[in-house]
Parts: sequence; structure tokens; C-alpha cells
Amino acid sequence: MNRSAARSLAFAALAALATTALPETASAQTITCGITGSAVAQAAIYDPFGNTGLPTTRVTLTMQRINPAGGGKTALVAFYLTGQDEGSNNAIVTPISAAGSVTIYGTNQNIFYNYGTPGPLLNLATNTPQGYMIVEFTGNNAASDFVTVVFDIQLPRNLDIPANPTIDFDANYHCSGTGGGQPFEDEGVIPNAVSFPIKVLSGLQASYSGHVLDFGEVGDKTDADIAADQDNYTKSGWVNVRSSGPYTVDMVSQNGYLLTFPGGNPADPTQRLLYTATFAGQSVNNASPTYTTVICSRATLDTKQLPLTAELNEGGTTKAPSEDYQDIISITLAPLAGGTPGGLNCPAL
Repeated sequence: MNRSAARSLAFAALAALATTALPETASAQTITCGITGSAVAQAAIYDPFGNTGLPTTRVTLTMQRINPAGGGKTALVAFYLTGQDEGSNNAIVTPISAAGSVTIYGTNQNIFYNYGTPGPLLNLATNTPQGYMIVEFTGNNAASDFVTVVFDIQLPRNLDIPANPTIDFDANYHCSGTGGGQPFEDEGVIPNAVSFPIKVLSGLQASYSGHVLDFGEVGDKTDADIAADQDNYTKSGWVNVRSSGPYTVDMVSQNGYLLTFPGGNPADPTQRLLYTATFAGQSVNNASPTYTTVICSRATLDTKQLPLTAELNEGGTTKAPSEDYQDIISITLAPLAGGTPGGLNCPAL
């Protein structure tokens, strides 16, 4: 008869794709003057894992000028757009037209600049701005604070942007106006000033890398032998994950975190080998087999690795001889809606 052996610990990784995002609200800092924009129209859909990106999509934004306290009115706003990191690089945002008590300049040109790229000098005195647009407000009443501007948006494929019901850009601005009889000017950056109705899907891709977690022949090893040589009897692999949004991690064992052979009786101590599995910061075994679901923060589209280890807890000298002691661990990763609160840095656990 063969001596008992803990040959392998098989692994299965399951991943779900594409769910929706929860709304978030853009906000602007306190400034003297400027402009913000948002839309409530039906959102276009952008899949960060898709192969085509977002073709030219026309959206209409309601834009509002920001006026200083004390009755002042913004008259001119020059601005261009940027992302808050490199994730939205190479987007194209083209103003087409406007309606309301305004005149706009700089249509039919891209006014989006990659993160960290110097933008143009914003000159309020020109009617032919290059690489930015100017909104000239011609009304001086509350009804003139709101205008509609039509934009064409293009997004390249595989942008590493978070799952969200909108795509929000910062506005780099220079503005002027009058208030209390005195002219004023202001310039700066308004975070999340312009919010386009483009829903970024929460998606996830996962795979396993590494060898089968094989403890090898242990039929001649006592429990003390295993305990004294844990480096040799701890095996590791990795779950590779990419995600545009947060996600959950769960783990379950087919045999309740013990190895047994086909036809073996897991309740019989002579027909099982106990082990401990550790994944995403949690360790489970046959005595404590419940794995608590972990919420992980967005992995980004750069592959992150979540370590998985299995540590053998028994030797095979007192076990029934077999070469087929096995178990199967199933790990499930599922995307959550963008904006889900909390979430751990799971690759670091």
C-alpha cells in the first residue's frame, strides 16, 4: 500500500462582471467667480474593460456662473478641463454651441488636457481662444446665471477611472466681472466643476497564478515533523485582480479545510489531513471554517495580487495510505457599485 500523501489543494477563482454605480455629488471650492456644469440626462455607458472606448457622444450641460457675494456678477469665464489623475488621460472634450444669455468663443476644439500637462494661458481679452473656451455672460440678472452648453465627448478604451454614474473634470479658470461698482478678477482650479453624464461601469477581472498548492509526500512525517518545518509545508499562490470599482472577496472549502481522498470519511481522523488557509488577511481552518466577506477598495486596471497560502497542520504517519488527499478552495470576487463606502487595501493584507 502507498503511504499517505497530501498531494494537492486545488483552486477555483470565480469573478462576476459589470454592475452599476451609486451617485456621487460634485462639489466646488469657495471662489470669487467661475463656472460649474452638470446634466441630468440619460447617461452614456463606458466600460473600462471594453475594446472600443466611448465614441463621440453629444451631451448638453446646464452651466451656472459663480457670482461673488454682495451682488456682483461674473461677466467672462475662460476655462479648460483636466482630470484629477492620469486615469482620464487622452479624453477629448469639444464645446459645440451654447444657448442662453451668453456668447461663447473657442468652439469645435478640444479643451481637455492630460493630468500634469501644462494648459494654455487663459486670456479673457480674445475672441479666438486656442485650446480653451470663453463664456461671456450678457445678462446681469439671476435668470442669466444659467446657460446650456453642448459638448462632444470621446473616451479611449481602458481608461483607469473609478466606477461612477458621472465623469467629473476639474475646471482651470480665469474670470472677471463687477461687484459693488468695482471690477474683479479671479483664477484657479474648481475641483469636479464639470460633470458629464457618462456612467463608468463597475467591472472586475480575476485569475489565479501559481502552482497547485501541493504539500507532497507526508506519509513518513509526524505532526512534530510538520510543525518543525512549516516553511516547507506552507504553499502560496496569488489571485490576480483588476477592477474599476470596489469588490467583495469570499472563500469556501469543499471539505471544510481538510484534505481527504475519494471515498474517504472526513469525520474519521485517520482519513483526513488538516490545514489552514489564509486569504485577504483572514485565516480559516476546519475548527473555524467561516470566512467573513471582505470588502476591498478599487484595484484599478493595473493588476494587483491577493496572496493565498495553505499551511499543513498534520503529518501522515497515522493516516490511511493514499496518494489522493485533496481539497478544493473556491474564491469568489464580485464587483460592487461605485461609491460603496469603506473598502480595504486587500493586496496589502
